[in-house]
Amino acid sequence: MEIREFFTNVYGLQGNELIAALCACAKIFTVKRGELLVREGDPVYDAFFLVSGVFRGYFLDANGKEITDCLSYRSGTPLMTCLGFDEVSCISVMALSGGVCLSVPIAELLSLFKQYPELLELYNRFLVDSLRYHWKMKTMLYQYTAMQRYQWFCETHPGLIDLVGGKYVASFLNMTPVTLSRLRRELREQ
Repeated sequence: MEIREFFTNVYGLQGNELIAALCACAKIFTVKRGELLVREGDPVYDAFFLVSGVFRGYFLDANGKEITDCLSYRSGTPLMTCLGFDEVSCISVMALSGGVCLSVPIAELLSLFKQYPELLELYNRFLVDSLRYHWKMKTMLYQYTAMQRYQWFCETHPGLIDLVGGKYVASFLNMTPVTLSRLRRELREQ
């Protein structure tokens, strides 16, 4: 997919001047399976957007264990690693499959926000969608049983379980891989 197509088809941006400005500073690149896009604690200089592939956001707990915070696989998903643009990354982002990403330097993006209100509106929509999703995740993790969490995952992320290793899904759902395996078996036997 070309950069212009990505902005028009995936995000619905229409202004020729805005799209030309984005195309001038954006880059599309490939990422290999297992490659880190961003490391927790590093400064963030670019905004990344998923074109294709499966990515995992994760952080380390107090014992150094990796906790999967998010799984991204839908084209157009921002691969945000912190809330603001002037912060260090709160999570690491790793490719779970080969993939393609688009990057835009944050300095350029901030300048474009001032010129193009529709771009700032798109960013705000990303923030609201992310807040809504993470709030649902938090509620789900604390109020649902392990089986309900797994069923929620299957409903909201159809087919992803087959693309992502069980240990990442288990970590995402706050359970052990053994528990996840047991739940999958129970559902198959029903």
